[in-house]
Amino acid sequence: MALFLTLLLSCVLATPAASEEQPNTSKGVEIIKVDDGSGIIPKPGSGVAPESPTDRGGALQLGLLGLLLLFPVVAIMSVRRQARKNKLPAKA
Repeated sequence: MALFLTLLLSCVLATPAASEEQPNTSKGVEIIKVDDGSGIIPKPGSGVAPESPTDRGGALQLGLLGLLLLFPVVAIMSVRRQARKNKLPAKA
Protein backbone atom coordinates (compact mmCIF):
# COMPACT_ATOMS: atom_id res chain seq x y z
CA MET A 1 0.00 0.00 0.00
CA ALA A 2 2.84 2.36 0.85
CA LEU A 3 4.47 1.63 -2.50
CA PHE A 4 1.24 2.46 -4.31
CA LEU A 5 0.90 5.77 -2.44
CA THR A 6 4.54 6.62 -3.14
CA LEU A 7 4.06 5.96 -6.85
CA LEU A 8 0.82 7.95 -6.91
CA LEU A 9 2.43 10.90 -5.12
CA SER A 10 5.46 10.85 -7.41
CA CYS A 11 3.18 10.91 -10.47
CA VAL A 12 1.09 13.76 -9.12
CA LEU A 13 4.01 15.89 -7.94
CA ALA A 14 6.22 15.25 -10.93
CA THR A 15 6.38 18.17 -13.30
CA PRO A 16 7.70 17.43 -16.75
CA ALA A 17 10.32 19.98 -17.70
CA ALA A 18 9.61 19.69 -21.43
CA SER A 19 6.00 20.83 -21.09
CA GLU A 20 7.01 23.98 -19.19
CA GLU A 21 9.44 25.14 -21.85
CA GLN A 22 8.12 27.72 -24.23
CA PRO A 23 8.70 26.95 -27.88
CA ASN A 24 11.43 28.99 -29.50
CA THR A 25 9.58 31.68 -31.42
CA SER A 26 12.61 33.70 -32.48
CA LYS A 27 12.98 34.48 -36.16
CA GLY A 28 16.68 33.55 -36.07
CA VAL A 29 16.14 30.07 -37.53
CA GLU A 30 14.19 29.70 -40.72
CA ILE A 31 13.34 26.30 -42.20
CA ILE A 32 13.42 26.15 -45.96
CA LYS A 33 12.11 23.03 -47.65
CA VAL A 34 13.83 22.26 -50.93
CA ASP A 35 12.76 19.26 -52.99
CA ASP A 36 15.89 18.52 -54.96
CA GLY A 37 15.69 14.77 -54.40
CA SER A 38 18.34 14.67 -51.69
CA GLY A 39 16.06 13.56 -48.87
CA ILE A 40 16.45 10.71 -46.42
CA ILE A 41 15.32 8.14 -48.98
CA PRO A 42 17.47 8.39 -52.10
CA LYS A 43 15.87 8.31 -55.51
CA PRO A 44 16.39 5.16 -57.60
CA GLY A 45 19.59 5.29 -59.62
CA SER A 46 20.99 8.22 -57.63
CA GLY A 47 23.65 6.22 -55.78
CA VAL A 48 27.20 5.35 -56.66
CA ALA A 49 28.71 1.97 -57.43
CA PRO A 50 30.56 0.32 -54.53
CA GLU A 51 34.29 0.99 -54.63
CA SER A 52 35.39 -1.16 -51.68
CA PRO A 53 34.04 -4.41 -50.18
CA THR A 54 32.59 -2.52 -47.19
CA ASP A 55 30.56 -0.04 -49.27
CA ARG A 56 26.80 -0.42 -49.55
CA GLY A 57 26.21 -3.19 -52.06
CA GLY A 58 29.84 -4.31 -51.82
CA ALA A 59 31.18 -7.84 -51.60
CA LEU A 60 30.96 -8.07 -47.81
CA GLN A 61 27.30 -7.10 -47.77
CA LEU A 62 26.51 -9.58 -50.51
CA GLY A 63 28.48 -12.25 -48.63
CA LEU A 64 26.49 -11.51 -45.48
CA LEU A 65 23.26 -11.82 -47.44
CA GLY A 66 24.44 -15.20 -48.72
CA LEU A 67 25.20 -16.37 -45.17
CA LEU A 68 21.82 -15.16 -43.93
CA LEU A 69 20.12 -17.16 -46.67
CA LEU A 70 22.35 -20.21 -46.23
CA PHE A 71 22.04 -20.54 -42.44
CA PRO A 72 18.30 -21.42 -42.29
CA VAL A 73 18.73 -23.92 -45.12
CA VAL A 74 21.57 -25.67 -43.28
CA ALA A 75 19.63 -25.60 -40.00
CA ILE A 76 16.51 -27.11 -41.60
CA MET A 77 18.56 -29.81 -43.34
CA SER A 78 20.28 -30.67 -40.06
CA VAL A 79 16.99 -30.96 -38.19
CA ARG A 80 15.49 -33.13 -40.94
CA ARG A 81 18.59 -35.36 -40.96
CA GLN A 82 18.44 -35.80 -37.18
CA ALA A 83 14.69 -36.54 -37.33
CA ARG A 84 15.23 -39.14 -40.05
CA LYS A 85 18.11 -40.66 -38.07
CA ASN A 86 15.94 -40.95 -34.94
CA LYS A 87 13.09 -42.49 -36.92
CA LEU A 88 15.12 -45.43 -38.24
CA PRO A 89 14.97 -48.60 -36.12
CA ALA A 90 18.11 -49.34 -34.15
CA LYS A 91 20.28 -52.09 -35.59
CA ALA A 92 21.32 -54.80 -33.15
